[in-house]
Amino acid sequence: MHAMELDDLNYQGVLAGIHAEVDTLTYDCEEPLSSWAELARAFPNLRRLHFEDLGNVNGRRLLDAAFFQQFPNLTALTTSLRPRRSITTDFSGVPEAHLAQVATLSLGRCRGENLQLLSALPELTDLTMRVDAPEVTFHLSADSVLTNLALGLGSRVRRLDCRLSASSLTTLSLGKLDYYDEPAEPVRITMLTLPKTLDHLTLDMHCQGPLPPRLLEHNHPMASVTLKLGNVAPPDQWLGSLSQVGQLMLSLSGETAPLPSTLFASLKLVDKLELRFEHTPIPDSLLPDGLAVKELFYTNANGMLNQTESLRLPRLQKAWFFGVDGNQLGWLAHSPRLQELNLQLNGELTHFPLLPALRWLTLRGGEMAELPEGIRHCASLETLNLLSVSLPRFGEMAAMTKLSRLWLQPRRQEQDKLPRQSDLLAVPSLSGLRLDIELKRFDPAWASLPQELELDISDEKLAKAWEIFKQSHLSDEETLAYLTALALVRKPAQLPKMPANFHLVMMAAKHNRFKAQHKAWLAELAQNSHQQRPFGPGAILFVSGRSAFKASELKAKAGELGFTLSKTLDDQVTHLLLGSAPREVHRIDLQKYAVIDDAVLQQCFEARAPKFLQQGNEAMEGSILEMLKSPQEASHRVAVQMLEQGGVTGAMRLPLFFILKTTIDNGFRKRIKHLLAGMGDEAFQLAVNDRILFHNCRGRDDYGNLKGQGVMVDKLKRQRKKWGEALCTDFTKLYFDRFGEGLMFVLMQKECSEQRLAILDTLVEGECLNWRRGAGFDKVQEFWDKDSPSNLHWHPGFYLNASGLLGAAKTELPAELAQRHTLTELNLGNCLLSSLPKGMEHYRHIRRLSLANNCLTTLPASLVLFSELDSLDLSYNHFREFPKVLMKMTWLKRLDIRRATRPDLDSGYGADYAPLSIPQAFLDACPDCDVLKD
Repeated sequence: MHAMELDDLNYQGVLAGIHAEVDTLTYDCEEPLSSWAELARAFPNLRRLHFEDLGNVNGRRLLDAAFFQQFPNLTALTTSLRPRRSITTDFSGVPEAHLAQVATLSLGRCRGENLQLLSALPELTDLTMRVDAPEVTFHLSADSVLTNLALGLGSRVRRLDCRLSASSLTTLSLGKLDYYDEPAEPVRITMLTLPKTLDHLTLDMHCQGPLPPRLLEHNHPMASVTLKLGNVAPPDQWLGSLSQVGQLMLSLSGETAPLPSTLFASLKLVDKLELRFEHTPIPDSLLPDGLAVKELFYTNANGMLNQTESLRLPRLQKAWFFGVDGNQLGWLAHSPRLQELNLQLNGELTHFPLLPALRWLTLRGGEMAELPEGIRHCASLETLNLLSVSLPRFGEMAAMTKLSRLWLQPRRQEQDKLPRQSDLLAVPSLSGLRLDIELKRFDPAWASLPQELELDISDEKLAKAWEIFKQSHLSDEETLAYLTALALVRKPAQLPKMPANFHLVMMAAKHNRFKAQHKAWLAELAQNSHQQRPFGPGAILFVSGRSAFKASELKAKAGELGFTLSKTLDDQVTHLLLGSAPREVHRIDLQKYAVIDDAVLQQCFEARAPKFLQQGNEAMEGSILEMLKSPQEASHRVAVQMLEQGGVTGAMRLPLFFILKTTIDNGFRKRIKHLLAGMGDEAFQLAVNDRILFHNCRGRDDYGNLKGQGVMVDKLKRQRKKWGEALCTDFTKLYFDRFGEGLMFVLMQKECSEQRLAILDTLVEGECLNWRRGAGFDKVQEFWDKDSPSNLHWHPGFYLNASGLLGAAKTELPAELAQRHTLTELNLGNCLLSSLPKGMEHYRHIRRLSLANNCLTTLPASLVLFSELDSLDLSYNHFREFPKVLMKMTWLKRLDIRRATRPDLDSGYGADYAPLSIPQAFLDACPDCDVLKD
């Protein structure tokens, strides 16, 4: 057997060939077919055909006589059962010879009048179909070979007549076929007779009127019976003489009449029984005494199950009961094999029978002064879930020797109330505690819980901290104090001043949530330690954790400066160099050792033995700075090699930092990090050591488009709080100098600091403020102009601001620039403007203004105040009409309105392009204005 799938991707190529070896085809294509002959030519020997999707064939989505004429040898025909994708099948006029070999039919939609034709097919054993006619009639004779039948009833079906008793069906499903089927209207079953051969029966429909009596009139054991009947109650002895079934489910909706007491009278054995009701009264003796049922699921309105004491289910192993009172559980004592129990309770629970095999218990709702004795003395219980339960205390739990998992979920109105947690300390095997609460305080008992216990709370970060503290050397008192403080912390910046042990334990665990706070604490501690006990000749240094200084370098410095390195943290050590991920922090005594960091150690090295570049060699420093600013990485490598010998000066820190964050070479990056170790302030060191890189912010994305500067700016904005505004701004300027983009990070800033103004000063070219060059979109525009200028003009935001990473990309022109420079020209072209930027009023004295290549649709009336303006460029914008303010600007000498309207994507700049029309009134008012137009 050879199979193939035909879809929208391979459609044309597949149909162009002939595939005589293929006998099984899956058709999943929306492309229309010219005729069925086209498909039959490509697949002349098909035996099995499945339509997942189908475009029109001769204008229709229909399998009819023309289809079967082309495929007369099919043994299996199936179509998608989803209502929205269903394909109609019509057997009218189909010769029986064309269906003689069909064994399997699964049809998403079929004409109702075809049913009797299908019932007589000689080889048909499996039939699944959805019919939608007011009356559905389907009769099977003893000659039928059907074994599996599923009839889906559409929304128009009102009556059902199925006479199947003479057949040999083993599986029958009537009603809904698919999860996506919409609820149908109520159906009246006028006749339903079933064969004795059935193993599986499903009735899934909203029934109306009386149901046929004694549905299963045989004692044949069945695998499954599913009855979803809607708002109707089954009659007496409806299940007939059925005595044994694997799974039996009865589902009723709404308020119904009481169930007959004889409904399950013949049942002897049920592996799984499901009774799903909404408001159905239950008789006292619904389930026969001693019924052998292993799993029981029951849900109903409260109070519908009155006499639970009559239940005798000795073989019950799993039970879910929803809709019983706390005083209706005595029947559980007669189910000694019960292993899993899920109860939704109402009212007070005072008594719970002792169940010797119970392993898993869930209680939902209910009120208890403490856990009933039958639960607390259950030595077999492993999992206990208490959900929306009112419970002030657990009680004595020492007898619950196997309890390992406990889940507590207080009521909504009692979110801050938990049972007394100290009771849990008596549970010997507790390994998991889940608390669904909004934690505002940490219970003291939790600090004494076993170290290996897994705490699952809504605040995952607090749970992680608890796990770290429990595995550390901290005392229970310290653990509780730290957790109490952390319970109020939502953001790292909210962390209060914490003791040294907190920082040491968190650093040892490599927990980075408070990395900046750990760095700040260490920097302050190191400076204070160095002032009190300066590091220098005669010091004995021990390194704990990862330092930026290599072991070989420390050995060389030790010989040069006269200090000693110790391999062990003993009483001889005077100074301790604390790096990242320190070990054995329980041995670190801040009174005994002077703790320093890389920054302090670097300062000591530079002060006692400055390298030759750090001694004021200005000429060589200038040469190295030029190499660092070069676009060639080869120059960077030469410079870094020289700095490794001569040392790093303050002026070199930022250029080195920029290379560190933009190089793709990991090895080179490590060398630069080593050079910058200990330099700059705390924020700079944090930025040096974090993992944020910018080497992949440029180039093309997965679709071949230029990424643009949005990726870089978005990533940098996320670093503002960690790096600080000043470092981010300096980095942006270096990025712009190297790549010609990225300065939008600075242009979009609202506050005009001296640092920002100094950068914006560089955009002044003579008497022109070239905001366009700072915006940095020209590179992307040049890339797209080569192939698709009309696309870029139609939607510049899509191409210049991919995924909206720049936000609104709004910039503000600072008044200070107009005051510091003599400006006569303002270039705002290609700045992604949909309106004029704020601050324009400070530039009313300019004579030339370019707004080209934006997406402006109108101009503000305030533009009339630019009385000295004589040249205005509005080309490549989105104006819908000639801006009215221009009618008042009679002093204009030059106006460019070429391509000033938004193009149609289909026509582009062809004959259908609609240029901006110029009112004659404007031409009359401005006879000396040179107008550039399409």
